[in-house]
Amino acid sequence: MRSFLLGLVGLLALTIPADAKPPQTEEERSAALKSLTWRAGEALTLPSSRASLKAPDNIRQLLGPDAISLWEVLNALEAPAGTEAALYDEKNDTLVFYQKVADGYVRLDDWDEVDADAMLKEVSANTEAANARRKGAGISAIHVMGWLEKPHLDRATNTVRWAFEANDERDGSLVNSIALVLGRDGFEKLTWIGPKSAVNDGLLNVARNSFAFPAGGNYADFKSGDKVAEYGVAGLVAAVLGVKAAVKFGLLAAAVLFAKKLGVFLLIPVVMIFGWVRRMWSRKGQPPS
Repeated sequence: MRSFLLGLVGLLALTIPADAKPPQTEEERSAALKSLTWRAGEALTLPSSRASLKAPDNIRQLLGPDAISLWEVLNALEAPAGTEAALYDEKNDTLVFYQKVADGYVRLDDWDEVDADAMLKEVSANTEAANARRKGAGISAIHVMGWLEKPHLDRATNTVRWAFEANDERDGSLVNSIALVLGRDGFEKLTWIGPKSAVNDGLLNVARNSFAFPAGGNYADFKSGDKVAEYGVAGLVAAVLGVKAAVKFGLLAAAVLFAKKLGVFLLIPVVMIFGWVRRMWSRKGQPPS
């Protein structure tokens, strides 16, 4: 099967040991991959959000520390806090990562303030600035090409989605597609990563439909007196993308917090060849299990 390009990003999540360091060599990455516990067809309770997750049997699942470990293998950096699960479609070599942010109920009344084109320019500039660090970790540089799907809000499901295309200097096109599933307390960030040729593989929809907040945790369950986030949904989009517009929405302090906790100085996924991971499995003579 062909090897495809994947990239990963982060938001808030689980605590990992202070002395744990992301693998930096092929030997360390290989050892980390061998330690992963892959699951299929299991009903999981996610450790941070306490949400339920049950993907179809043909989709592999990683829970908690295993999802964190895979993120670090692919990025050569510490995983962002709140990373709590991952799905892998072996057929298409695509991934979805789940990350929980518990920051209060996010209002929708500022959606019209989203300036997608301005945000994309900043994401591109910040990604270029991060390329030196990627190259230092032995990971090829990436360049943002443009929106494939501008940020839009589905008020029926209280979900924000967007997708953009980037180009890896060594291996070509990849796509990063995001879904922010709003809940009663914060949101769940789903990040789909894969090649442009697989953008319609449906894994992000599978990931969204396989996920459910715990009882009472849905957006519609909000009650007077619940914690309300300091920002609205437009500010949230800006903060997740790590752009200066966050200041416009009164998010200066929140943007700094996001930067420190989420590693958003990287802004969009650090890139690796997921086929490299498949080759690791091939050397062991077995697929993920």
